[in-house]
Amino acid sequence: FILISTALFGLDISGIVLNEKGKPIDNVIVSTDSKAVITGKHGRFILSDVNPDRIVTFHKIGFKDTSIIVSEIPSRIILETIAIPVDGIKVSGRRSVQLLEKTSQKTVINVDAENNYKNAADILRDRADLLISGTKLHGEQQNVSIPGYKARHTLVMLDGIPLNKSGTAFDISTIPAEIIESIEIIKGSASSQGGAGAMGGIININTKRSSGKLSSSLDHTFGSFGLDKTSFTFSGANPKFQFFAFLSKSYSRNDFQYKPPEYWPNPDSLRNRINNEKEIYDINLNIGNSNSFCEINYKLLFQHFFKKLPGPANYPDLYNNSRLKGETYRHLIALSKRLKEFIIKADMFNSDERTIYDNTRLEEPFNSNLFYYVYGRNYNRNRGVNIKLENQVKDFYFDWGGDYDHETFEYKEITNEDDSIPEVFRENFGVFGNTKLQKSFFLSKTSLTASIRWDRTTGFKDFTSWRIAPEFSYENYFIITLGGNVSNGFTLPSFYDIYWKGDAQAVGNPDLLPETSLSWQLFTNLILYEHRVKFTYRHNDIDDMIIWFLDYNHTWKPDNISYVEVSNYELEFKLKPFKFIEVNGIYNRTKAFNRTQNYNGKKIIYTPDYTFNLNLQMNYKLLSGKISYSKTGEQWSTPDQLTIEKQLSAYELVNVQVWHSVNWKKFELSAAVSANNVFDELYEIYKYMPQPGFNWEMNVGLKYEM
Repeated sequence: FILISTALFGLDISGIVLNEKGKPIDNVIVSTDSKAVITGKHGRFILSDVNPDRIVTFHKIGFKDTSIIVSEIPSRIILETIAIPVDGIKVSGRRSVQLLEKTSQKTVINVDAENNYKNAADILRDRADLLISGTKLHGEQQNVSIPGYKARHTLVMLDGIPLNKSGTAFDISTIPAEIIESIEIIKGSASSQGGAGAMGGIININTKRSSGKLSSSLDHTFGSFGLDKTSFTFSGANPKFQFFAFLSKSYSRNDFQYKPPEYWPNPDSLRNRINNEKEIYDINLNIGNSNSFCEINYKLLFQHFFKKLPGPANYPDLYNNSRLKGETYRHLIALSKRLKEFIIKADMFNSDERTIYDNTRLEEPFNSNLFYYVYGRNYNRNRGVNIKLENQVKDFYFDWGGDYDHETFEYKEITNEDDSIPEVFRENFGVFGNTKLQKSFFLSKTSLTASIRWDRTTGFKDFTSWRIAPEFSYENYFIITLGGNVSNGFTLPSFYDIYWKGDAQAVGNPDLLPETSLSWQLFTNLILYEHRVKFTYRHNDIDDMIIWFLDYNHTWKPDNISYVEVSNYELEFKLKPFKFIEVNGIYNRTKAFNRTQNYNGKKIIYTPDYTFNLNLQMNYKLLSGKISYSKTGEQWSTPDQLTIEKQLSAYELVNVQVWHSVNWKKFELSAAVSANNVFDELYEIYKYMPQPGFNWEMNVGLKYEM
């Protein structure tokens, strides 16, 4: 009866057409062989009495035509932007992001230029499912981690190229916000997709290319604690060539007030955190060429920095006027060639980091202690290549390939040559495969994504990592998705952990083993028009975690001594009650315990019990604003956790931002004002590492676009 009915009577279908950013598209032609309609202002359409065997086509200039069988049509149709060459002019929309895995089990953050972000850490700071450590001021080191994991367990990638595979944390604040197109977040063990260092997850930063029009912009930012930053952007493109350039110079004193340790004289009086100046120069280039043979793209990221380091608040005299200066060079070349339905991609990279740590301005009696009186040079170089083959058909996707990575490290200490480390190296060979199977049936869709990777690294045993991720979704006037994954991962010991010579107080351990983990998670995601709610449970078991401890000679030394169990409960939501108002937030509850015999049941240090972020954003004509509220729970500062005094207190922060833009002919003038920590909360994220109170910033920009 059902089959006969569907043959005799047509279906009424409706939905909404969106772009890759999730914004509605109007004036899209939705047609079959006998009828057609045009989407309205909100991207909605209705086709009445359509045979379920017919094909519906979605067409609009600037977007790729999409055809779907009526019986399989979803309620939300995403159109992909394409470039259109017209008489030497290239018209294009936002380029598609470089996805690490072809599945919805990740988060993609598209960066809006209007927001007054300074670097990648600022972009990620509103997410309660991530922890950003470090002082929240310009030029300060800021690392990102998944709650319950260390920063070294999160692999940071730039356009798919790893930046910290050696088991060290990466300072994510060194990537300027002005060059970022989007950021992808994958949580849970993901070594099968990124290799070593992805035991806790992956943060992939996609950089900008030219939008197709010749444009330039000049921005100036100033604010509290002597902040002064000037940046310049220039970009353009034609059908075969594109370029994007970014230059900036910044300075800040960062001399904020803080509350001294409780045992100091007059602990209630505020002190200034002096000798904390930062000066940074950035040069970034992105040049691309598309010809009949292949597409080639070159990126350069250069940074020169000078940073004074005041050290912890309880021992300021031990780091009096200490400083760190140096340069980083990152070169990336990406090649791609299409062969019918296949795409061959090759990425080559080379990065050099040279830094000097200088703490030779100590006064008596500290200048006679060689442990603190140090002048040392660090050299770190990483180079490699990644080659893979991609194929995408209707229900099947794969990319298979391999990579090679060679990293060297050298340390020269001028003040005490015996502590120098001669050049050491680490080579890694990897072979990987990612596959996705997908099948649609009427209003439902199922998929299975699987990935596997084999690594051979100098000095360590071979490691095979894997990840399996099933997913099911039902689409009607709403979309509900159920899914999960199970995976394993590993992180190698860093050069410091293995080779550090130190002195009588600290020494490395050449017998360290890689840290390993087993991770699984379940999630459900509900989308109703422009509203979304997502709940995720994630569980991780970590073996052989590396911990620095005091041995019987009272010397600090790292060893594989811990088994750690981590669970995260996440509730994420986005609501749009009115067209010009959006409310979004994330609540994360973390249970992280050290299950080692001597510390069984103790919580992992510097892991808050909970984090909560709530953001209210308003966009009305040319004026926009954002209010952000965050609360971070208590966290322990010592592994023994014997007294409550060793627990850092919970703290709440409120930030407010307003921006406005005016267009005149081909010019756009914009201004943004930010007020951070509005209620002047004094708090610590590490013991004796104070954070700034109330501070403000103002940005003024001028943009010209042909």
